[in-house]
Amino acid sequence: MTADGLHLLRPEAFWLLLIVIPASLLLWRATQRAGTWRTAIDPDLIEHVLADQNTSQRSHNHGFIVLIMIMAVAAIAGPSLSKVDLPVFQRADALVIVLDLSASMAATDTQPSRIRRARQKIRDLLAERSEGVTGMVAYAGDAHVVAPLTDDRRTIENLLPALDPSIMPLPGSNATAAIKTAADLLVSAGVASGQILLLTDDMPKFEPDDVISALNDANAVIGILGMGTRSGAPIPRADGGFIRDNAGDIVIPGLPISDLETIAADLDGRYATVALDDSDLRHVMMTPSLTDSGEIQLDRKTDAWLDQGNWLALLLALCALPLFRRGVMALLLLAPLLYSDPLTAQSLGSLWQTPDQQASTLLQQGNPQAAAELFEDSQWRGTAHFQAKNWLEAAESFGAAADASSLYNKANALAVAGDYEQALKAYDEALGLEPNADDALRNRDIVAQLLQQQENQSSEQGDNGEQQSENPENSTADSENSDAQHQSDNESEDASSQDQDERNNNEQSESGSQGDGQPENTDGDNQEGQPGSEDTPQSSDAMSEAMEKALQSETEAQMSTFDEALEEQQALEQWLRRVPDDPGGLLRRKFRYETIQRLRQGEEPDEDIRW
Repeated sequence: MTADGLHLLRPEAFWLLLIVIPASLLLWRATQRAGTWRTAIDPDLIEHVLADQNTSQRSHNHGFIVLIMIMAVAAIAGPSLSKVDLPVFQRADALVIVLDLSASMAATDTQPSRIRRARQKIRDLLAERSEGVTGMVAYAGDAHVVAPLTDDRRTIENLLPALDPSIMPLPGSNATAAIKTAADLLVSAGVASGQILLLTDDMPKFEPDDVISALNDANAVIGILGMGTRSGAPIPRADGGFIRDNAGDIVIPGLPISDLETIAADLDGRYATVALDDSDLRHVMMTPSLTDSGEIQLDRKTDAWLDQGNWLALLLALCALPLFRRGVMALLLLAPLLYSDPLTAQSLGSLWQTPDQQASTLLQQGNPQAAAELFEDSQWRGTAHFQAKNWLEAAESFGAAADASSLYNKANALAVAGDYEQALKAYDEALGLEPNADDALRNRDIVAQLLQQQENQSSEQGDNGEQQSENPENSTADSENSDAQHQSDNESEDASSQDQDERNNNEQSESGSQGDGQPENTDGDNQEGQPGSEDTPQSSDAMSEAMEKALQSETEAQMSTFDEALEEQQALEQWLRRVPDDPGGLLRRKFRYETIQRLRQGEEPDEDIRW
């Protein structure tokens, strides 16, 4: 069931509003008059004679009644917001058309030919069948199903031009196998009863006992429509001339009407010779036994609008309660307010968004701290912590995954936090998974240099301390020179510190010129930061721009995939246009395949019958 917008099943019900409008006017007039006693009693005495009557309350009640009537009209109109799939049932007036495609059906004694007249009769019959299901079987030396039982008449109509004796793989006229195949179609479809219409010009070597048994199993009746004339006509060949027998004489097949009438009688069916009008079809299609054939479920479904006016009816019943007892409706409205579970309380936005979507909105609004608390995805949570400058929390979140991108982000966060040793380990782990990551290699070199500088500074400070402890006399000069010496030491120490800072800045500038001044990111949204300084990571605006660029790149990738699929579809359509529309070739290959399978199973064709 899917939402498809508002639809009214019975929109003509809104004509009932023409009754609601005058009814509301009458109620309003009755409210204004406040009863018949006011017209009979003096206005000065009415307040003392009658009990207190609340005209305003009655006016509200009448307005409520008008609202109920409008809701009732809306419910009758059948509002619907969705469709449902329903099975398709069809009246089980089942008919299987059996068409003879033996070579003799190409004779031209019935103009323009027997087969073309038969196809025209089938079209006329399909045009008259407004209900029921129809199937079709074609036969020559063996029988083949052209179309199973279906209510789509156009399927059979589209295949009719391809039905020609030339597409049959085996010559002959095996009507017995064709009728049995038609009966099997009725049985497999599960219909209670059915009819078989046979269009043929002869039924040689017919086996009535087998056919009668098949008809009884399918509870079917048969009608035979003879194609041709008693005198007959030659059978034309595709390459010119006419078909000849073994003696060299031209074959002229006639229509054995008496034999066909006898067969129809043996099968409890009817026979008619083809006519110019539809009297022949009316005669063979008169089947009183099929008047009560029930319904059949087809192998497809249809979508139908679901009538949801019942919900308005329920609301209408609730609204009608105050008409019986005052205060009931108010209690029903207050009932949901009597209980509130704070544990399940949630904002309106949370009803439609996941926690990650809500956190993403907060992140775009510049509130990374709140976003980090909502994110369920560890990588997005790490990104939010990084924007909030919670470097260790960001590293922990990035470390929840073991892929190269996550380890790279973890290393960046640790580097910005100043934990260079752990950052180097994370870089090594990322490079172990993706050795050719240039940005990870460059950032690792930067962090390695910063760690080396940090170690050098620590060693220098350690050496200075040891030297002072070993030579205490050097640290205490004469009293008259102590102040000057102390000032000179401070000045030299400041100069040394300044020189060291300048060297550090120069080294970072040189490294920055190679790596853009900060560790590069391979993951767009999740990789940020510059090792070695807390004042230089990307700002929230930069991160938002990076996210927008990543989203734009993903959108472009999706559009590219869509364009490729569209191009493939267009190419397929162009290829299909080049394929010739040849249903005859398709049926020919189908019939040939089925015949080969039967021959492999041991069936032997009748070589005596050639046309």
